[in-house]
Amino acid sequence: MNSDMSPLLHSSGPIEVERKFVPGPDVEQKLSALGAELVEEITFRDAYYDSPDLHLTLNDMWLRRREDSWELKHPPQRGARGLNGASTQYMELTSEGDILRRVSEELGIPCPLNIESLGLNEFATFVTRRRRFQLPLVENSKTKVVVDLDEADFGFAVGEVEVLVKTQEEVEDAFKKVEEICRQLGVFRETPVQGKVSTFLQLNRADHYRQLLEAHVI
Repeated sequence: MNSDMSPLLHSSGPIEVERKFVPGPDVEQKLSALGAELVEEITFRDAYYDSPDLHLTLNDMWLRRREDSWELKHPPQRGARGLNGASTQYMELTSEGDILRRVSEELGIPCPLNIESLGLNEFATFVTRRRRFQLPLVENSKTKVVVDLDEADFGFAVGEVEVLVKTQEEVEDAFKKVEEICRQLGVFRETPVQGKVSTFLQLNRADHYRQLLEAHVI
């Protein structure tokens, strides 16, 4: 990140460092060879929301309702983008109060009582089947590395290597870790791999997708 970026936002929540990849037919075999354990297999519906003028997503802010739980992902630094090379870093907010304050601040409106009162529109919804694997902890490390293998109901599959950290100082090491795991799985690429939401928009909302490209969000 550039040194002249604005200071960190005062939002609470972990920072998610992630790298997407195209899963091949032998990826689970390779995960097993690394000692990874299947810890969860779930199916869930995601719905994504934005203001009518697409202000949130054009500023790389992603408000999602997964089943009955809300989450907001946004870059840890104001004016930055979550995409960093082929990896991403986003702060995750899961408290409805924190989400309301951050979104209303971004939109320049009074903070309402609930998210439904923000006047946002749903722009994407789909169902995902996820198989989540956890890699064994490295000696003297508390950092958990998880690998998600996702299949969306619109015919798209993607893998994600994810590390959660608490501070910006830990981000660089997390970037190196997710890159290392991708290399060990044989799925490393220098260029970003498109995720589920971007692919959904490319297939179903071409104008929204084009605006995100022009804004260098995706």
